[in-house]
Amino acid sequence: MAKTVAEVLWDTLVEHGVEYVFGIPGDSIDPLLESIRRDRRIRFIQVRHEEAGAFMASAYAKKTGRLGVCMGTAGPGAIHLLNGLYDAKMDHAPVLALTGQVGLPFIGSDYFQEVDLLHLFEDVAVYDYQVADASQVAIMAGQACRTALSKRGVAHLSFPFEVPMQKVHGSVVAYPVVRRAMASVPTDELLEEAVKRINAAERPVILAGKGARASREAVLALAEKASIPVVNTLPGKGVIPDEHPLALGGLGLLGAKPAHTAMEHADLCIMIGTSYPYMEFLPKNVQMVQIDWEASQIGKRYPVDVGLVGSADPTLRLLAQAIRPKSQDAWADKLHADRLHWFHAIDEQAQRRVHVGQGVHPQWVADRLSRVVDANANIAIDVGNSLVWMARNFRIRDHGWLVSSWLGSMGFGMPAAIAAKLAEPDRQSIAAVGDGGFAMLMADFVTAVKYDLPIVVVVFNNQRLGMIKFEQEVNGMPEFATHLRNPDFAGFAEGSGGKGIRVEKSEDVEEALRQALAMGVPTVVDIATDANEKPMPPRISLDQARGYGEAIFRETFGL
Repeated sequence: MAKTVAEVLWDTLVEHGVEYVFGIPGDSIDPLLESIRRDRRIRFIQVRHEEAGAFMASAYAKKTGRLGVCMGTAGPGAIHLLNGLYDAKMDHAPVLALTGQVGLPFIGSDYFQEVDLLHLFEDVAVYDYQVADASQVAIMAGQACRTALSKRGVAHLSFPFEVPMQKVHGSVVAYPVVRRAMASVPTDELLEEAVKRINAAERPVILAGKGARASREAVLALAEKASIPVVNTLPGKGVIPDEHPLALGGLGLLGAKPAHTAMEHADLCIMIGTSYPYMEFLPKNVQMVQIDWEASQIGKRYPVDVGLVGSADPTLRLLAQAIRPKSQDAWADKLHADRLHWFHAIDEQAQRRVHVGQGVHPQWVADRLSRVVDANANIAIDVGNSLVWMARNFRIRDHGWLVSSWLGSMGFGMPAAIAAKLAEPDRQSIAAVGDGGFAMLMADFVTAVKYDLPIVVVVFNNQRLGMIKFEQEVNGMPEFATHLRNPDFAGFAEGSGGKGIRVEKSEDVEEALRQALAMGVPTVVDIATDANEKPMPPRISLDQARGYGEAIFRETFGL
């Protein structure tokens, strides 16, 4: 019996290891959903907003390296997917977006909900086509999956209403599925040149990005053999544990002072799996060795002396085998001492007393959370001040670390925690979010309840768009339009069928977190945090200090 277009599509996705599709039913995609309802090999996760579904697909792909899939109906449903898809594009996560379209006879007639989806998705997608005939589906579905996985980007297939129900006549060609990317290494000549420079360096430093996260042992093999301190980018947090003697913490406005010190005094920088965009934080006039799987990333931000195009893990292992060992290194020892001093300073800051009514120090929340969660818990972080405190005060060990790093989109945290729980159900899954980011997609807390996914959402509730407030003030502008009037988040969780805990005192934070993690149901821990706690950068420029002073003066006198 001939299969339908929809059935061939799901066969192809199953062959590529797809387990979940995130989306909302709707008229133009109902034929696709009818097929998945009868198939049951792939589980459809109904969300409350397509943006949340796209975030889940992106986070699932980031977490697993497998293909994330989301779905939206013609017009508004497809449009809603875009923000989450741009998160996938910018963080190089393989995602397939399936969209409906009006029926073939109506395309081009300004029909109800007709949007030119191919043009709409043109910028976000590495593969962007409409399946207009049954004979196309096997080729297009396979090509969409392969392209998304090989290019680590977004593929988009659009289906006019009647197409998924069409029969695919004749034999369906089964195209081979490549389940594992080939590990590549640079040429011997380039490796030898990199080894020579590493051996000669007196103050080397590693800058490890997201592309090195799966290569912890290889990074440590290189770093430990030559006593090279390791700085991480924000999405690279967790490449090595925060308390390793060679770990210096993050770079940039959300980073740690020892990392900045290392960059200021280094004579060689080894960039691994990152095209770090904030060039003002990179070392000046130093030798640069860059490792990346994609040649176009080499030298993208910074002049490179040796560009090593290859997979991080085998390339690092070859370098580690070839370099000379170095021990008792004064450079690494000094930076480790700086790191311990930094830990002491941020711990003191987190523990200092607060005035009555001001709320809990947000640093304390991040610190306590790192002490009570499992060592391998998945942590999904939203964008804003909550990300600052998590980046600095959460001591990462073997935790998963999910963040909207290059798009930097609010609303990512809770959907990402849901996706992480689906991907790895035996690991704890925690969303650390601000009140602004949580409120954007809080309706999808109900999705966690519906599917019995015991995530914990920790809300840093300062009733502000706190990062925006600080940005305004640093630029000399008085705070404007950043106050938030929030609902009762704990009450909302209870009303949704989950659990909610409200915390207003520092001494109650740890116990509340422990209770939430032990409940075994979706839970919101709503913590009143200090709105005046400022996410000060590790280094403060004169212009920033001047602008902040002007803003406070104008706020004080209503100017």
